[in-house]
Amino acid sequence: MLKIFTHLLLLFGTMSAFAQVTLTNAYFPAAGDTLHYGVADSTFSVDLLTAGAARQWDFGTQSAASTRTRVVEMASDTTFTDATLAVEIDGTTTGFYRVTESVYELIGVRGSLQLFPGYRFAAPVSPGRAIRRAPLNYGDQFSSITSNVLTVPRDSIPDEAFQLVGDALNNVDSIRITSVSNRIDEVDAYGTLTLNGQTYEVLRERRTETVNTTIEVKTGFLSYIDVTALVRAQVPETANFFGSQDPTTTYYFWSNSEKESVATVTTDESGTPTGMTFIRGDATNSVGGPYLAQAQVKVYPNPARGRTTFEVEGLDPGNYTLTLTNVLGRKISATHFRPSGNQAVVPLDVSGLPRGAYLYSLTNERGRILTTRRLLVGR
Repeated sequence: MLKIFTHLLLLFGTMSAFAQVTLTNAYFPAAGDTLHYGVADSTFSVDLLTAGAARQWDFGTQSAASTRTRVVEMASDTTFTDATLAVEIDGTTTGFYRVTESVYELIGVRGSLQLFPGYRFAAPVSPGRAIRRAPLNYGDQFSSITSNVLTVPRDSIPDEAFQLVGDALNNVDSIRITSVSNRIDEVDAYGTLTLNGQTYEVLRERRTETVNTTIEVKTGFLSYIDVTALVRAQVPETANFFGSQDPTTTYYFWSNSEKESVATVTTDESGTPTGMTFIRGDATNSVGGPYLAQAQVKVYPNPARGRTTFEVEGLDPGNYTLTLTNVLGRKISATHFRPSGNQAVVPLDVSGLPRGAYLYSLTNERGRILTTRRLLVGR
C-alpha cells in the first residue's frame, strides 16, 4: 500500500512539473523590440517527438550558419493605415501588422520583386493573416484562407521578363499575380524545450499551408486572362512559384517569456526536419563556415557591361562557387575558386547576356549560401 501511495505521489509530482502552458499576448512583438534569430547549421540533432502533453525536447547546441535581426517599429504607411507595426521581412520587403489584444496579424506587404527590378509594390493581405494569437492553449485549432494581389503595369515589366516568358506576355497592358494561402494551424504539443543550454516552457504550433499563385494578363478592354499554365509550360522554373504548390508543414515553439519563436522547424513531406531558425542568445559560428556578414563581396562595375569583377573578403580556406542566375532561378554560369589568404578576385564575362537583372550567389564547399545579391547588366 505504501508503495502504491509513493507511486501516486511521483505521478502527480511529474504532472505538476509539466503544467499546461497558456500563451498570453505577452509574446506579441511591440514597437522598440529587436528580434534576434540564428539559421541553424544543421537539423541533425532535432527530434520533434510526437504530438502530446508534457513533452521534453532537447535540440542540443545549435550553431548559426547565418543570423537575422528584425527591428519592430511603429507603422506609418499611407496605404496600410490600419497597421500598428512594421517589421522587415527580408532585405527588400517590409510587412505591416495590425495588433489587437488577441491577434498579431499581417495585413500588407510593401517591397520589390526580383522579377521586376526597380518596381516597388504594395500588396494588401485580405483578410489579415494571423501570425500569433492569444490566448493560445494546447489543443487549439484554426483554419484560414487569405490572399494578396499584386498588379504590375506594362511600363514596369522589364524586358527580361518578356524574353523569358515569351508569347505569354506579348502585347499586355498589365500583369496580375494572386496568391491564395490555405492554412490549418493546431497547437499539438506543450512541454519544455532545451536549446543552447537554456530551457523554455513552450507551446508547439503546427502549421500546414498550401499556396496557389496565379498569373493573369490584361490587354485593352478585355478582362484578365489566366496564363498560369502557359507560363509554367514555357518557363519550367516558374513551376516552383506559379500554380498550386505542395503543402508545407512548419512547427513553431512559442514561449511567454520570449518575443522570438524559440525555434521554428520546417519539415519535408515525410515529417523530417529540413531547416530551423532559433532564438539567438550565445549562438556560435559553424565550423568552417563564416557568418553571412563575414563574407563581403564588392562588384564593379555594377551595372556591368562586357566584364565585371567580384572582390570577396572574409573567407576561410576552402573551395567556393560563384553562381549567376536570372531572376527566375535559371543558372547562367558557375565559377569555382579558392581564396588567397581570406580574399579572392573573380572576373566574370557578361558580354553575351541580355540586358536586365541577375542574381549572384556565393557558396562554400559544404553547399551553404553565404550571400546572394543582385547584378545588373546593361548595354
